[in-house]
Amino acid sequence: AGVLVAALEAGAITGALAGGALIDAIDLRTVLLVPGIAVAICFFVILFGVRESSVQTGGRLDTTGLVLISFALIAFTGGLSLLRISGPTDAVAWLVTIAGAALIVPFVAWERRQADPVIDIAMFRDPALWPVFLTAGLFGVSVLGAQAPLSTFARTDPAVAGFGLGTTGFATSLIIGVYLIAMIAGALTYPVLARATSPRAALITAAGLVGVGYLMFLPMHDTYAQVIVNMVVAGIGSGALVGALPATAAAAAPPTQTGVATGLTNSVKTVGGAIASCAFGIALATGLTAATAGSLTGYMTVWIVCGATAIAAALALTVVPRNAFRLARD
Repeated sequence: AGVLVAALEAGAITGALAGGALIDAIDLRTVLLVPGIAVAICFFVILFGVRESSVQTGGRLDTTGLVLISFALIAFTGGLSLLRISGPTDAVAWLVTIAGAALIVPFVAWERRQADPVIDIAMFRDPALWPVFLTAGLFGVSVLGAQAPLSTFARTDPAVAGFGLGTTGFATSLIIGVYLIAMIAGALTYPVLARATSPRAALITAAGLVGVGYLMFLPMHDTYAQVIVNMVVAGIGSGALVGALPATAAAAAPPTQTGVATGLTNSVKTVGGAIASCAFGIALATGLTAATAGSLTGYMTVWIVCGATAIAAALALTVVPRNAFRLARD
């Protein structure tokens, strides 16, 4: 998993640096074609290059459960997007968000009656799994919700707004590039730390690093070097979590649910990021002026929330049985 994350982040670094250079040279719509073409190429790589497993577990597709959870996620995340765009006074956005959350109730009721559910609800009661899922959701707040605010903060001109770094597109992409390099280091270091201590201790350490890195922004955000230091600390922890969470969930899950457990870490992480994006968009809009993409109070809120949720994730992981992932693996 660590090697996969390293490859992922290597591509992200290439994209960040190339995007930063291109955005200063050509128009935005042309730049946005590049990731679209790259993803289209991935389709053919998977189609012709990835073989299906020779071992099949059987069972049937839980179509009703899949439809229910799909509509729940579409409505919930769509409602959050509407809230971010229209603001917290939009009644329609709230209705869509609440409807999405409410659809979880019939989904859970249906899944409990199925012999072969799309998601085994019992996994959310497993003492080794629910803290991992919770950590994934809390981690999504920072790894998915904080990147846009970081970029807009770096681009903000301090001579006009009184804060920010005033960087160009390429200089901003260098910050993202350093963050991603730190993620590679974290992803490759996690297995070493896990073997030296335990997977549980390594996860707690990683979540703690993410929390410390973002909380460091509160006193240290005035210079380019300070922001780089903060992002390196957060990046090392983030890289470890990106690689470790799916692997540890798969290790602790029942043998027939490893794929579901792995997918749930990413799904819950995405939901956490969607909630954070909505909340951060509203926070940044508070006290907004024409000179900046957000207020300093809003950016402070983003850093506090990212740091606090990561620390909360570290605390949640302390209740995991000490040898849970090691025993499951053995």
